[in-house]
Amino acid sequence: MDINGIALSGLNAYESKLNVTANNVANLNTENFKPSEATANDNAGQGVYVTISKSATQEVDLSKEMVDLTTSKNGFEANLKTIKAADEMTKSIIDIVV
Repeated sequence: MDINGIALSGLNAYESKLNVTANNVANLNTENFKPSEATANDNAGQGVYVTISKSATQEVDLSKEMVDLTTSKNGFEANLKTIKAADEMTKSIIDIVV
């Protein structure tokens, strides 16, 4: 898998994590709601994937969800910068060859 594919898998993983966080926060006051957790996993050189499971806790911890939200934001930004850097390197190589 190339660098763009790996970065794209990262974007997809952070999207999944963001969806879990949004669902947990949206159900903060829902009676008998049990939050979920999203865990990123390495896919042996093929990027990352996310597994989603029910949390061991019985209620939503808003401070944890805000940390997860910030982590997802930073992950999105890092993967977008990776794609941008790869595109710039490709352009530089094309400029050298042409």
